[in-house]
Amino acid sequence: MKPELKTHLIKELLNTSTMQLAPATLEKLRSARSHALEHQRTRRSVPVFAWLGHHEGRNDSFHMSKPMAWAIAVLFAAFLASGASFWHNYDAEHEISEVDIAILTDDLPIHVYVD
Repeated sequence: MKPELKTHLIKELLNTSTMQLAPATLEKLRSARSHALEHQRTRRSVPVFAWLGHHEGRNDSFHMSKPMAWAIAVLFAAFLASGASFWHNYDAEHEISEVDIAILTDDLPIHVYVD
């Protein structure tokens, strides 16, 4: 049996069954459905740095004070800057060590020593 045919048969059976229910029962079902839809939680996406400011409609239990959030952001920025500085110095030292090795193994031409 095709899925479309199954869903059509199920729809027809449900429609026939609801015709047999009392109007008060139908109203209670509609009310329960609307109540459930009102309280349904939906997942929303927020910007990455939304926790730094006041984000309207926030229902989460995690709350951080604004100065603490800024302190964490500054600390993170300092961490990134120090990492970039370290990496830059590491590359420079690596280049110097390659030149030193080339000098010690006599792999450099004579004009390098003249300068």
